[in-house]
Amino acid sequence: MLAPGAVAIIAGLLAHWLVFIHGEWHLKAPPVAVVHVLLGCLLYVNHLFGRGSLRASLFQTIYLATCYLSALFTSIAVYRLIFHRLKHFPGPKLAALSKLWHVWKCRDSRGHLVLQTWHEKYGEFVRTGPAEITIFHPEAYEAMDGPDNRNTRSDWYDLLYPRISSIFTRDRQLHHERRKMWEQALSRKCLDLMAHNKSKTDTLLQHCPSIIGGCWKSLVALEQSRPVLVNDLMYFFAFDSMGDFAFSEDFGMMKNKKWHSSIAMLRSALTLLGPFSPAIWIPRLGFAFIPSMWKVRHWFHMLAFCDQCMARRMKKALSDRDIASWFIEDHIKHRSDPTRERWLSGDTATLVVAGSDTTAPSLTLLFYFLARYPIHVEKIYEEIRGVDRENPAALAMLPHLTGTINEAMRLLPAVLTFSSRVTPPEGLMIDGTFIPGNTKICAPRYTIGRLETAYVYPHEFIPERWYSQPELIRDKRAFAPFGVGRTSCVGRHLALVQIRLITAALVFHYRVTFASGENNGEAVERDMKDQLTAQPGACRLVFQRRVQAM
Repeated sequence: MLAPGAVAIIAGLLAHWLVFIHGEWHLKAPPVAVVHVLLGCLLYVNHLFGRGSLRASLFQTIYLATCYLSALFTSIAVYRLIFHRLKHFPGPKLAALSKLWHVWKCRDSRGHLVLQTWHEKYGEFVRTGPAEITIFHPEAYEAMDGPDNRNTRSDWYDLLYPRISSIFTRDRQLHHERRKMWEQALSRKCLDLMAHNKSKTDTLLQHCPSIIGGCWKSLVALEQSRPVLVNDLMYFFAFDSMGDFAFSEDFGMMKNKKWHSSIAMLRSALTLLGPFSPAIWIPRLGFAFIPSMWKVRHWFHMLAFCDQCMARRMKKALSDRDIASWFIEDHIKHRSDPTRERWLSGDTATLVVAGSDTTAPSLTLLFYFLARYPIHVEKIYEEIRGVDRENPAALAMLPHLTGTINEAMRLLPAVLTFSSRVTPPEGLMIDGTFIPGNTKICAPRYTIGRLETAYVYPHEFIPERWYSQPELIRDKRAFAPFGVGRTSCVGRHLALVQIRLITAALVFHYRVTFASGENNGEAVERDMKDQLTAQPGACRLVFQRRVQAM
């Protein structure tokens, strides 16, 4: 008869080769942890009832658990480092061993810099996880989401489970069907109607004067100008705007000049994704076991806040359509389907976060670049003087305004690293490099936006490369701030309308400079966090009123 220790070792080896080596386990992480704890308790009780002392039973249980876990993790390590199908790809060995190494490297929420460093050291195709390749190549976005791709979304997209987001679902067919509803809600025609409807344009246009005359009242005269923390104001605008367009609700942050408590918690909840996005099973464990502790409770408060926004909206009878009206209509139409409640909740959470948490950093970073390169402020000013600044279509035709926005998004995109897929069973070929099937692939926008193979002078801010100097772009495929194909950002047009309107309004009225002591805004990039979206460091600017605009 085998000794108990040998049985435990064999059990660990079999657990790896017969169970854990197959399929995905991120959603099963909580029950797996519970099962292992229960088995440990059973071993302890069994030994105790076998007339062992409390001390002896405890030591025996620890010994067997150590044997089991040592065999399990040793088997996993040997397989991943020596026998895995990705073993020939370069990359940090500890990352190939476990995504926990990646999590550790991202502990300060600077995952974009971690991946940039790995690219510089290991090249274009880097093994950044046991079954993960990060691609630093201009072709990455087309390969992942182009028209002929057969990739599926990665485990990250189960973050909201059991809620079902039409935009984040991993079911390709469901995404295709449900995306049509989002496209209708955010269509160009719908935006055009909104742009001419006072109840909807108040957030975009009337808030600009409110910034000028309210939050930034001290900026009326040059001698009264004082520093403004642009980060907060852009978040106030983005969330108030989202509340208006999505739910016909004013969160009042710009009016009250302070954070809404629930939205502050939402921002706190998303900081979880800074270190833990590389291993999404870790948040899943937190959601299961410590829902009322640390920032995990903020996560559930965020979801509750989103549901409350939709619940309040469902009680309103409005003559004009907002974005939520499309989801409510679909929900009522299929209310007999019990899963529709999960769909409504998932879509609402996506709408609240994606509808605001990308626009705010985009605006902050754009004005950081405008303050850093004031010549472009004046070029935009000359462009907008002769057009209707409240007409989104007219602003979209201005080449330098568009070029400046594109260049800001290229160098510092609102989403720095997030984007991952799983290759089809037959694998994927990118620029002569074969990536095996069922491999997670990632394409970080921060690094790809700075590739020398894609751009001439890749680290310089040159808006002209987007219209008058196209020779400075070597590979257009490297620019995809909103993604490509059927999985691209469905709110792209709304985001660009907001950015153009706000930029035109402020540039027309003000010159933009850094506040005294800001050292050319070095804190913006130095302290920037990668937490699903970019969270720039403090950007303190002074807005000096133009005499012509008074």
